[in-house]
Amino acid sequence: MMRLGIICPLYFEASAFTPKKLPPQQPVQINEQVLLVISGTGRDRAKQAAQKLANENVNCLVSFGSAGALSPELKPGDLVLPKQVYDSDRTCAVNTSHSYLNLQCLSRHNITVHTGILACVDEVISSVEDKLHMFERTGAIAIDMETAGIVDTAEDNSLPVFVSRVIADPANLPIPDAILRHVDEFGDASIKGMAIELVKSPALLPTMLRLISSSRRAGKSMRMIAGELQGMS
Repeated sequence: MMRLGIICPLYFEASAFTPKKLPPQQPVQINEQVLLVISGTGRDRAKQAAQKLANENVNCLVSFGSAGALSPELKPGDLVLPKQVYDSDRTCAVNTSHSYLNLQCLSRHNITVHTGILACVDEVISSVEDKLHMFERTGAIAIDMETAGIVDTAEDNSLPVFVSRVIADPANLPIPDAILRHVDEFGDASIKGMAIELVKSPALLPTMLRLISSSRRAGKSMRMIAGELQGMS
């Protein structure tokens, strides 16, 4: 029987599998086929979480969660199933069979699937200009901060890796530093901190509302995809 080891950087992403707030960096069995670890953001945390799942004898590592769009064609809620992962100066091939997901089912629920390159970065790329530059320089259609570390662990343990990332912010939407500095490594936001920023800079409100709307669309897609992964045979 297939056992997937799923790495979710954020609590928000893991909530697609369970409403419980799981302890970080601890493998939790979701069902007979799925073990999950909340890693926190960044390559090193994801690599550590992936190794813990490898130690549990999973058959495949899964990079699951959200991504930022680089291509203007990608919309919030779209699914990226990359054929390749770009990491600094190398590009790695990943599982492209998509056998863990019923793509026809996802299509019926209006989830658009893209299979271009996913780039892994060490810091959040927040400005529209920097996103465009990354898109033109690498050809990647989306970015995250964890998948390269998971790919490294998969290679170290001779395991396949499957990447499933949902767009949470489009290429034309900046993420202001005033918002980023009030969000921790697990995606939890300081409501007080956000409120203070809005009082100081009311012009942040439209961007914040767009980010919330985009995250909700991403969450809806992630719940659908998580259901497919949990129900696989």
